[in-house]
Amino acid sequence: MSDNQLHLRIEEALKAIIPFALQADEILEDLTKTNMAKFQSIFPENAPFKAKGNRFLPYVEELDKDFKTLPEMDDQTFEIKLTELVKKMEAMQTVLQRFHELRDYTEEEK
Repeated sequence: MSDNQLHLRIEEALKAIIPFALQADEILEDLTKTNMAKFQSIFPENAPFKAKGNRFLPYVEELDKDFKTLPEMDDQTFEIKLTELVKKMEAMQTVLQRFHELRDYTEEEK
């Protein structure tokens, strides 16, 4: 796979995450207004993210920054940086999927 193809695939995966993160942030904002979202951070301390926040946007911004600063494939740090980015993306997808599954389940119960 060429460097360009890899960057395009990562960009597509990030673009797929964004709408789910924005929707989750809207839901969290509504929950905060009703005093139901009482937490400090989406991810625990041992998560691969440097960002901290009770919304998904800071984490999406970190993913975007990591993607934009991903070195070329022939760079010695490429594999390390790519692995870190993929771990973050997987963590984000897992949490977003679980968040939306719980939200859908709750709405079905009403």
